[in-house]
Amino acid sequence: MVSTEASPAPDITFAHMLAGVAGMIAAALLLVWQPDALLTRWHPATLAAVHLFALGGLMPVMLGALFQFVPVACGLSLPRWGRLDGWILVVLMLGSLTLAGSFLQGSTLGFGLAGVLLLGSLLSVGARLAWALGRQAGPGELARTLLRSVLALAGTVSLASLLLGILIRGWQLPLLAIVDWHALWGIAGWMGGLIASVASMVVPMFHVTDAYPRRWFWLSRLVLMALLLGTFASWLAWGWLVSVAVCVLAVAAVSFGILTVRRVHASKRGEHDAFHWGWLGVTVLAVAMGGIGALAHFSPDARWGVAFGILALAGLGGGTVSVMVYRIVPFLIWLHWQRVNKARIRLPMLHQIVPERWQGVQLSVEGLSVLLLCAGAFFPALVLPAACGMALGKLGQWILLARAMRDYAQRLPVLKALPPRVAASVRL
Repeated sequence: MVSTEASPAPDITFAHMLAGVAGMIAAALLLVWQPDALLTRWHPATLAAVHLFALGGLMPVMLGALFQFVPVACGLSLPRWGRLDGWILVVLMLGSLTLAGSFLQGSTLGFGLAGVLLLGSLLSVGARLAWALGRQAGPGELARTLLRSVLALAGTVSLASLLLGILIRGWQLPLLAIVDWHALWGIAGWMGGLIASVASMVVPMFHVTDAYPRRWFWLSRLVLMALLLGTFASWLAWGWLVSVAVCVLAVAAVSFGILTVRRVHASKRGEHDAFHWGWLGVTVLAVAMGGIGALAHFSPDARWGVAFGILALAGLGGGTVSVMVYRIVPFLIWLHWQRVNKARIRLPMLHQIVPERWQGVQLSVEGLSVLLLCAGAFFPALVLPAACGMALGKLGQWILLARAMRDYAQRLPVLKALPPRVAASVRL
């Protein structure tokens, strides 16, 4: 049961979101600087941009959203760490930048420092989320799916630790298998699981449409099993079993896309706004990601793997984040204004807090940039304009969010100071 009364103060969530969008801008600018990076997945700039986008971009936004989503949607309180939350965010961003720089320079010392910063920040936040999601007896299906996503994050971090051991200490381990499944644990398990979990609540609620069928949650359970199976099969070089695991992950992505597009299409809201079209775009990206992911596994052409990575991170991950922040941020601002609005004056509506017209423009620029980046895996001349478009699109998003958050900070004390007898016709 959704309870907006459980929503904590949004300041730390806003800080995570602004930091995350800034991290995505930095990743795009890295490709502007080295547009030939996408010629191979092993290019130092490619590795730097991928980890900067995933750890310095998507990760802060997703964690910031969870700080609100877990209490509101699951009814589970997270331990409040006060200023420590801000310091963990700083450590996460520093670790992301250090890791990106280490890939560019090949610095063993840098990899070690980045590992300490990132493992410390991610494990502390992951343990906090796991404790909140798993401590109550008989949690709901939503809490269970979120917990599986957190477990997938633990799997991603565990494989990352092995990769650091290979880079720093020269451990004799199957590098390619660990790299591939480290990426899939992060994409399918953590990011994909989190998107599917949030969508199961957000899509029916905000689109006023049917709930996801219970068999979808059964299929989502198979994702974690497929990741475990595929990891060990890859380690043991059991190719046929690896292919089975990859196909299960692809089917899960395609199924999520089809189920979601049917619900968005059947929406009873009657408004074809940026939120509506944005979620339709997310469904297309999910289906495409599943198909291209399977193709990348079976095709000898390595460019399909590059296209899959772009589509998964910048497409499904970045696209879903963009659509959701345009709903989360205005709603949190309005909600916390309303809490102190004892004067009952008229507040701006959600589509006025972050202007809907500019939401649509930004989402269109970002979507076109993702398509060009995917094509850039095959036609390298497209990478530079695509990266420029992504950087500009994300910069526009950062400005839109920062303005809304500035308005929130400025109006909140004014609302608190107003006496409760102000006429209801007054507009702030």
